[in-house]
Amino acid sequence: MIRPLLMTSMAALLLACSAPSAEGVAEAEGASESAEDVKSLVPDLPTDRIKAGSFEDVLREYRQMNDRLDRVSAPIRLSNAALCTETFRDPGFQAHSLEDYPERMRGVAQALLGLEPNAIYVRSVRRGSPAEKADIQPGDRILRLNGRAVPGGPTMTRFYSALSRGAFAGRETRLTLRTPDGQEYETILQSQTACDYPTRVIFSQEINGHTDGQEVYITSELMRGVPDDVNLALITAHEMAHAIAGHMNQAPTKALELEADRMALVLMERAGYDIDAAITYWADAAHPHRRLQDDSDSHPTIVERYENFRQEQARIRDLKRADKALKFN
Repeated sequence: MIRPLLMTSMAALLLACSAPSAEGVAEAEGASESAEDVKSLVPDLPTDRIKAGSFEDVLREYRQMNDRLDRVSAPIRLSNAALCTETFRDPGFQAHSLEDYPERMRGVAQALLGLEPNAIYVRSVRRGSPAEKADIQPGDRILRLNGRAVPGGPTMTRFYSALSRGAFAGRETRLTLRTPDGQEYETILQSQTACDYPTRVIFSQEINGHTDGQEVYITSELMRGVPDDVNLALITAHEMAHAIAGHMNQAPTKALELEADRMALVLMERAGYDIDAAITYWADAAHPHRRLQDDSDSHPTIVERYENFRQEQARIRDLKRADKALKFN
């Protein structure tokens, strides 16, 4: 969805789709004051709402949530590059720096994650990715990309973002890294073409999913409420569909929401997810706020959405039986 809508039902856990609150936006965009600034590699964490002794637990949970979201969204991004208007070369790892974390948490980040100031590190490596095949490990410090050093200082994150985009665009990328025990090594990585709609978790007590057309944001509360990966994939694919179709540039309507639902099933099917299971879950879910959705001018009713799912499910099944290419309708 592309404008705020209060949703707390089980249906919201499937397709929560509203704009972040002011707090969520700040967490997602960091402290950027210039159009030239790039977003931090991790959004701000809620230091004002947790006790100092809990910082370690928050960092662990944040890493686990992002690792899960990356694992669930990766098949969607990698399998649908041909359908996406924006693509990039995905190396299969996520990076971060000490400066990405709030000042109050940097001591814990140094001790728990092994981060030092003015350096870029590998945060996570996706299973089966080019990075895993290149034997890159979480905690390794990134020193050079294709021979170009990653400098420290206030422009470090911006420089790394620009440098990595260029470096991973080629068929092969040569990386020089340093392990936590101080051993330097060089490896060759072959990135994969993927849809250029990164996913990230933002800390918020709202059950919410959102896209700004460039990234997909899922709140921590929504991540906690969706333990099943198939349904997390449905949420992610729905938001990605909005971005692919450019719905952010249009007034929200029922037709756009239904189109995003149909596109989401195509994205999921191409990625190997069980869309039958996702639709069954939708049908069996409790919808205590049915009246709110049924009375909405910009959102389809529960019945309309379910019938839309079933029709697209049948179209996909027919295409598969005819051995035809699966594309958006």
